[in-house]
Amino acid sequence: MLAAATLSAAVTRTEVLPAERAKLSTIYLVAPPSHLGPETALSKTYLRLLTRYVQLARTNLHDWPAEPGAKFHKTDGSQEHAVRQNASVALDFATVLTADTFDESAAGATREQVRADAVALIRYLAVTHNANFLPTGDGKSWGDHWQSAFWAAVAGQAAWLIWPDLPDDTKVMVARMVIHEADRYNQRPPDNGENHDTKAEENAWNSEVIALAPCMFPQHPNAPLWRERAIVYMINSFSTAADSTNETIVDGRRVKDWVTTTNIHSDFTLENHNRVHPDYLSTFTLNLRNALYYQMAGQPVPQAMFHHVNDCVAVIEHLTATNGSFFYVNGQDWWPHRHELPMLVGGLVSVLLHDGKAAAMENAGLQSLLKLHCRFTDGRCFAAQEVNYPNVEEELMARYAELYLAHRLYGDFPKPVSLPDFQTAQLGTRIFEAGGFVTHRTRDKFASFTWVNGAMGLVFPSDDTWFTAPCERSLTGRITVQGTKDTVPKLEKKNVFLLSKQENPGFAFIGTFSRCEGKIEQRLAMISLPDGPVIYLEELQARVAVNVEEIATATVAIFNEDAKPLNMNERHIWTDDGEIVAHGATDQPKKTHIWKTHAANLDHQLGVTAQASGQMRLVETHTYERARLQQEFSANYQSKPGAKKSGEIFSTAAILFQPNAPHTEHPPLKLQKLSDGFFALSLNGWQVTVNLTDLTVSANAFGHKQQLAPLAATVQNLRSK
Repeated sequence: MLAAATLSAAVTRTEVLPAERAKLSTIYLVAPPSHLGPETALSKTYLRLLTRYVQLARTNLHDWPAEPGAKFHKTDGSQEHAVRQNASVALDFATVLTADTFDESAAGATREQVRADAVALIRYLAVTHNANFLPTGDGKSWGDHWQSAFWAAVAGQAAWLIWPDLPDDTKVMVARMVIHEADRYNQRPPDNGENHDTKAEENAWNSEVIALAPCMFPQHPNAPLWRERAIVYMINSFSTAADSTNETIVDGRRVKDWVTTTNIHSDFTLENHNRVHPDYLSTFTLNLRNALYYQMAGQPVPQAMFHHVNDCVAVIEHLTATNGSFFYVNGQDWWPHRHELPMLVGGLVSVLLHDGKAAAMENAGLQSLLKLHCRFTDGRCFAAQEVNYPNVEEELMARYAELYLAHRLYGDFPKPVSLPDFQTAQLGTRIFEAGGFVTHRTRDKFASFTWVNGAMGLVFPSDDTWFTAPCERSLTGRITVQGTKDTVPKLEKKNVFLLSKQENPGFAFIGTFSRCEGKIEQRLAMISLPDGPVIYLEELQARVAVNVEEIATATVAIFNEDAKPLNMNERHIWTDDGEIVAHGATDQPKKTHIWKTHAANLDHQLGVTAQASGQMRLVETHTYERARLQQEFSANYQSKPGAKKSGEIFSTAAILFQPNAPHTEHPPLKLQKLSDGFFALSLNGWQVTVNLTDLTVSANAFGHKQQLAPLAATVQNLRSK
């Protein structure tokens, strides 16, 4: 089959290429990319990483038997995991070749060998595209795919960087590939989708090949149309409902005349993979990367590229820790330690929008990645078990290449603010009503509660995203009922509010959730106090007769991974029974620790005081699952609670979480149940009353009568008197 296809393609190629070659001096004429400035401190760092990756990638290069002079990297096929990583490797090699210096020792090859490999990779990518002549090894050519415009842009940029080195027939095939993918969007409207599965990312990555085409081929008759269509796709990427009435002039037209979509929420958060997802919010960088094309072509940068970028950056920076990693307030389905995304956002935003906070974010992400790279001698960043995407290293190659070019084009300006100043700018309490979460960021903690796409609360001590794992059952925990699935918590009622009008006041979330296929009602409150402690209060009630087999709530998941120096592969846990060492990645079987205790401390980073079941549990797992090794600690644990009647309240728990507490400190917590769902708590100079019910309640608390509206709380700081 492949031989027949190759023969047919040869005939077609013989017919097509002679006429197409003539276009290399007309509509396929490419001017070499310009405006690359001198090396900078940051570009040199990215170049070192890219060069080390050359040696790693060359071990996976293979001659492609169907085409003389073509090579593929790792996988020969027509789908994402084949084409996308081949294009990323080609971009790495081509970018390294733009540098004035070349480190043969780090690359494990000469400049000419790397040049030949880059040319061979581009030839493979071009000849196997739908616009050209041969199928890939899976019997299909690639292209006309929901993501192929993105792959073509990466491959096309790689070709552009080394255009003089390409044979004429490869140049023709690259031109046909880029033009074919760009022309797909000449009339096709941008995609539209706000909830659960945004189309922001897809419109942004489609914009790349549309923007690249007129930059590479400015004499093509479609160049003016492509430039306009790139604007259409960029401005429709991170679009909001309010854009439909926005009179602001962008690139010669009112925003409302450009925008036909709504792809992000009104608070500039974004949903993808059925969650509020910082990874995908950061994909406005797909638009920003187009600046590299325009700058290298000497063409003006469209204003549409920056549509709502500042708004999205404000959210991203608030959700970025000082180690250059995201707080995943709604969980994370990809690998959890994605320092490359804040790095990329920071790098592009800093040079394009002159943002010193973004420059700090780039540097923080880069420094964490450098620590991860230092664990390996072959240039890689991650061990296989630490990621759940097959081509993570190739994606890092592309990110480093993009930032290398950005700093060559724009320099290392502005100077980054200090990390303490970056953190200061992000302090505050913010309610993201459209996104469905609330955050409280102080010097000592990041606390959040999310009530859409499930329900989870997180407490990070001191910005440490390598301590707290973004488990989708954080705080709300797991409830096992005989014959019933422990379904995702479903919100029924809620109230979320700031604790005061003071600066950075903290928040209270109070709500009711349906659990276990609607058979259990979980009433809960998370209250993040201004000076550090976080309160979690919960009541579980049977809605029908059930047999409860296990309760494990007030849960925090902690990373215990072998990633020195960022994670040391062990955690020290203290309870009333003393200290244990919980090991991370080992070949030992899983252990379950159950303690009769009212207090615990997790590795000197999180103190826990409970008025609950009197038992706590740690599940000490030793294997990675979903690209992470996390161990769940539940401060409210019951085994075999047994049969419960309809309407019976069978668990009440109040937990105090104290970030950064040493194990010698045991903050006191007193709980008084005033009536069903109505509680008074006192701790560390605070008096708190909470009404978990949907009725107005009143009772004596702290020496006087208190009346609370439904789903309400009062918080009083006695030390401020």
